[in-house]
Amino acid sequence: MGDFKLSTELNQNIVDGLMEGYREYLEIRREKSRKMKVSGAYAWVKGNHIDDHVARACEPSGVESKLAKAGLTWQYLQFQHHDEKILFIIKNARYFHEEQVDRGRDVNGRIRNGKISYMEDLIRINSDIDFSNIKTHTSNNSVQLDLFEDNLLSEEDNLEIAKIESNYDLFYIVTYEIDEGQLISKISLFMPSPSDNKAYLIDELTPYIKPESIHIDDELKEVLSNEADANTNYDAYRFDIGINKETKEQNKGS
Repeated sequence: MGDFKLSTELNQNIVDGLMEGYREYLEIRREKSRKMKVSGAYAWVKGNHIDDHVARACEPSGVESKLAKAGLTWQYLQFQHHDEKILFIIKNARYFHEEQVDRGRDVNGRIRNGKISYMEDLIRINSDIDFSNIKTHTSNNSVQLDLFEDNLLSEEDNLEIAKIESNYDLFYIVTYEIDEGQLISKISLFMPSPSDNKAYLIDELTPYIKPESIHIDDELKEVLSNEADANTNYDAYRFDIGINKETKEQNKGS
């Protein structure tokens, strides 16, 4: 495993689960837009559907999923392969930044001012990895709508994350990009380094996407485009919904 790539089987399972979760999300968006006079809140559940189906698809590869918190109100799944001592998570590339992994981007594509505490902790799993022979990679950053992360964690949650560091040797981030046609056009496997806070491209998983796995018709495009137009300028931090690590520490000291 000198190149740090995952097995072909696991790569395929990750991509299949990701695509199926996105397909299910799209159908729910369509259904709710038809049945409800207002259904914009369903725009925030994409990540849940994707995580759920990745968990199901990766079980045959020996991967277990564990519910974790990214903040007081937002949950996500950690994917753990105990035999290989691997842990990975799924992230929308819109909120990922290869040069500032523990900060990421906000909904407008800007680097966040505050660190994402749970991400900072998970990155430390890779403390013993030699990144000297892995080149950095910068991807396109197209604006997509997804749930921003609420970064305030309880002490209990932080302790739980700290325990993880001793159980795993490798931590990966799988990112997915959604293009202007609302299709997942790129899936990548990154490994973040705690020494420089950069993400190193390990593998491109895009070739594992099966042709015609998702079809976006005009009706669905309209639903999703209306959703994006209404929320492009929405920023959680302006409304004190998301609390970053620095804010949390200031509140503790006050």
